[in-house]
Amino acid sequence: MELSRRKALALGAAATLLPGTANAAAPPPAIFYSPHQDDESLAMAGSIREHKEAGRPVILVLLTRGENGGLLDIMNGTEDCPLGRDCPGGGSHRFGLVQDDIVRARTAEFRAAAQRLGVDKVVIRDRPDSAWTDYAGFVREVRDVILEFEARCPGASHKLVNGYRDVVHGWDPNEPNLTHKACREAAEGLAGLDFRFYWVYGYTYPLPQRTADYVLSLSDRQFARKLQALNEYRRWDPRRGRYALGYHSVGKLMIDPAMADPREYIDLPS
Repeated sequence: MELSRRKALALGAAATLLPGTANAAAPPPAIFYSPHQDDESLAMAGSIREHKEAGRPVILVLLTRGENGGLLDIMNGTEDCPLGRDCPGGGSHRFGLVQDDIVRARTAEFRAAAQRLGVDKVVIRDRPDSAWTDYAGFVREVRDVILEFEARCPGASHKLVNGYRDVVHGWDPNEPNLTHKACREAAEGLAGLDFRFYWVYGYTYPLPQRTADYVLSLSDRQFARKLQALNEYRRWDPRRGRYALGYHSVGKLMIDPAMADPREYIDLPS
């Protein structure tokens, strides 16, 4: 008899709790690796909730600082706000921020989203997004992080983005987001580990073209928590360092479509 995904997750968690088994105190965690602040809520939030509901501990790892010159220009008024009338801050910004302010604000959004999702542990690596200047070096960095967590948590499941597919719909398919591609490539050659890959940019595609090895249909409860997490990237409260940076970055492109689609798109290792 084929088990449902929910039952398989629950049985996998329960098996480690049986008397006489290793690590009887807790099941091995599910580790979700987010390249940037927002990727976890766009493509992984429902799956995070699925694992939590099945009794699996969840660790969420932010792989880069998420430096973003475009957001800095928008917040300082040297570039027009892409949200126009839909901007929660009125569409005209003159904050005089520096790049570290952008990183802090994006990470505040990330932490708030993780809290909405009930993540057990958040790990902030505070490393530069160097895939664009040293691609091979960044691949090695991510691979080392995966191996470090596997050594700490033998038998963990590892969830990364499928950067091989992370190209905006209509753009050159040979030019994926390099940070995302590096995350996917880091899993190559790591035989024996449990990997799943999430298609972040799938939400830029028409619904009939959003396909994957496994399409996870979220329950109403899971989707509600995902919406709460995504709304943290829309929160506008400059006095508390919240500038809706996720929404200024990919709001129209990805956040709005993700908030209208109660599915996530998961690929298996090739």
